[in-house]
Amino acid sequence: MDVVIFGVGLPSRSAAYLLAHDSPYRPVAYTVHERFVTEAGFAGLPVRRFEDLERAYPPERVALLAPLGWTRMGGLREEVVAAGRAKGYRFITYVSSRALTWPSFTAGENCMIFDGVIVEPYARIGENCIIRAGAMLSHDAELGDHCFVAPRALIGGAARVGANCFVGANSTVTNGVRVAPRCFIAGGAVVTADTQPDGIYRGNPARRSPVTVDKFRKLAK
Repeated sequence: MDVVIFGVGLPSRSAAYLLAHDSPYRPVAYTVHERFVTEAGFAGLPVRRFEDLERAYPPERVALLAPLGWTRMGGLREEVVAAGRAKGYRFITYVSSRALTWPSFTAGENCMIFDGVIVEPYARIGENCIIRAGAMLSHDAELGDHCFVAPRALIGGAARVGANCFVGANSTVTNGVRVAPRCFIAGGAVVTADTQPDGIYRGNPARRSPVTVDKFRKLAK
């Protein structure tokens, strides 16, 4: 199946490479909103305006992939997926052939699961999630929609991570812990107790920062 990739940054270029070399999908173009179109092509493929994408690539002929990062705690990816679906497109999911999964494994649309990821039996992954290289979801863990899991993060057995969370590199969510929606788990943090929504958690054991995620997002702009 032919696939159009949303975005013209390095993550989108990487996604095109992975699809071309490690999937049954064929990347045929990139798309972005009209105000971000500065060149006719990017990384060897044409760039089309998202506003009228269906003219050149109708939804009955192609699918989409939006491999965007954790901007606005996954909110940007969430909006792109909603806009694409409103146009009639479906979104593919990429699972690296080098990831370790089991026959019962399923993931929602518009997920990217990179090399070295381990997903143990009965773990569940929502839609629109990015799980980077070497991360691990232990048995019965749940990852909500629109999350970003950085390299070598560990989500313990039966732990629950809510929607729109960022789980930093080398961090650990211990067994059975509930991470509330829209939490930012900093790199190296060890979360040993349930969290509250919209929190930034750092350290070992992780403690909530006085800066909220909402304020953090404004400072990061």
